[in-house]
Amino acid sequence: MEEARAAAAAGDAVRLHELRRSLIRLCWRLVLLSLSLLLLAAAGLYAALVMDRLPSGNAEWLVLCGLLMLLFSCLPWLLLLRLMIGRELLDAFSAAEASLRSAEAESRRRACLVELSTLLQQARSPAELARLLLSGLAHRLPVHQGLCCYWDEGTQSLQAAARYGADGADEAQVLLRQPELAPLLLQVARSRRPVTLVRPGARYLRISSGLGDAEPAELLIHPIEHRGRLLGLLELASLQPFGDEASRLLQEIAPVLAICLDSLQRAERSERLLEQVQGANAAGQQTLEPGGGVA
Repeated sequence: MEEARAAAAAGDAVRLHELRRSLIRLCWRLVLLSLSLLLLAAAGLYAALVMDRLPSGNAEWLVLCGLLMLLFSCLPWLLLLRLMIGRELLDAFSAAEASLRSAEAESRRRACLVELSTLLQQARSPAELARLLLSGLAHRLPVHQGLCCYWDEGTQSLQAAARYGADGADEAQVLLRQPELAPLLLQVARSRRPVTLVRPGARYLRISSGLGDAEPAELLIHPIEHRGRLLGLLELASLQPFGDEASRLLQEIAPVLAICLDSLQRAERSERLLEQVQGANAAGQQTLEPGGGVA
């Protein structure tokens, strides 16, 4: 849908540009036609003067009047042409400025993406990964409250891993103190689709600080998936709208987060399995030692 709208807008802009170019060419042709008529009139008056068809005393006045009339007839077209060229230049400058702003925003977003990706790769555990993610996003986006939850396949539930600016002694109490938020997170987890709520109201959450609390202006909930498997959810709240740049940044950082989280979870499972194997081997060795078996 967004691509179709962008294509339609681009087509309208191209057609408008072609229409303006056609009007400018038409104005130039009218100006050239007026100048041609001016030259023809001057040549005719001069020929009449040479052939003594006009009185000598009135010929100069007739030539001057003809020139003035043709000049005044060309003046509106010249003014219209100047206006259209000025509008064309203004539109060109506006388009260049908008393109420059878009390029700067794209450059900032890519720089943030690289910085966040580098930061996430420094994590040594899933909990540290969640904390680094929230702190990194809070320094680059207007995030006033955030929560990162991991999905537990065994219990089919969300487990809070890290929080930012949320009221509560630990991550688990955040969901307990916001009973309306947990069902919404579960709904997003089941649908696996990002959700954006504008002015969600206090029934979902309130942004708290030492100076008081307030309702968020916007709430973003983004699922974390890797190879079709749900790994967790990211919830961000702000007192001001995030904007399209924040949504695009979340869409691009989510795959990086999913890869890092999947790698850390695999490493944790491998460590637990290794510990179990080592424990079983130690128990077997104790059983086989002299005096450690059955009497």
